[in-house]
Amino acid sequence: MLNAHWIKNTTLTGAILVAFAGLAGCQGNGQSSTAAKTPLGEQAANQTAPTEKVASGKVVATINGKPLYEENLKVIQGSLPTPMPEQRLVERMIELRLLAAAARKEGLDKEPRTQAQIENAVDNQLANDYLSKYLSQMKITDADLQPAYDKFVQGYPKTTQYKAAHILVKTKDEAEAIIKQLDSGADFAKLAEEKSQDPGSAKQGGELGWFDLDQMVPEFSAAVAKLKKGQITQEPVQSKFGWHVIKLEDTREGKPPTFAELKPQLETQYRRAEIEKLVKKLRAEAKVVITAPVEAPKPAAPADEHAEAHSEAATPASPAHEETAQPEAGAKP
Repeated sequence: MLNAHWIKNTTLTGAILVAFAGLAGCQGNGQSSTAAKTPLGEQAANQTAPTEKVASGKVVATINGKPLYEENLKVIQGSLPTPMPEQRLVERMIELRLLAAAARKEGLDKEPRTQAQIENAVDNQLANDYLSKYLSQMKITDADLQPAYDKFVQGYPKTTQYKAAHILVKTKDEAEAIIKQLDSGADFAKLAEEKSQDPGSAKQGGELGWFDLDQMVPEFSAAVAKLKKGQITQEPVQSKFGWHVIKLEDTREGKPPTFAELKPQLETQYRRAEIEKLVKKLRAEAKVVITAPVEAPKPAAPADEHAEAHSEAATPASPAHEETAQPEAGAKP
């Protein structure tokens, strides 16, 4: 089965391997609080160290005769959550260099814990740079992705989708009066435009489009499930939004997202799989001896990949959908 996490449309190049990202920052012992107090703050302090010092380029300052290059500023600037004015950044870099020099003078750079942090930071940076280059050179075709999509479709659960319209009013009496008008031949769409308090659907004649029952509040879903095509609720349906008069227009078998809709997620999954193959290849070619026992991680609970995929590839937000910014009538909060 495909891993559920592939359904999320994330940028793999931004955080190439979760297993690698953050290794350099997993030091503990109050590192975050200390980093926040350094001249550049926690965001920049968490960036990885270079394998060797920059030795050429434009010099923007010298500290005790040692140059500070423009490239150093570019690397830090790119790591900050918001850009810092250049002069201020130069001042902070000078302060950082002075503090680092003071640490070396006291021999802190020789402490095992500090050396381990530096080594981990260098390895983390190199690993991410290597994988970034690897991904940038990767060519992915639709043919590469089709097997994964076909497997997904084969396992997609059978569901029923509903297409309905509704008229939302504030009181039960208003809803009952509307039902009487409909029974007398009044046009549902026209009444919805005139009387519905749902701004998201009133202008469309009460139309809510296609939806799954679990996208709606329970009272609404229960009423829709009892209707036959073309039927209107003969009793007002109360929910947290008010009173509904509902018309079921059609039903259909739920369909999986199309290949085009899932293509970005399929590409992400493909890249992850290729990285896993690369890491396994490197591991197979290496001589690795683990001399200390490692506790096995607890297995993660299985996720419903198909439900998650359907949610990601669903129709853009409408009053019927749970993810609406401001809940409309019939939709879950």
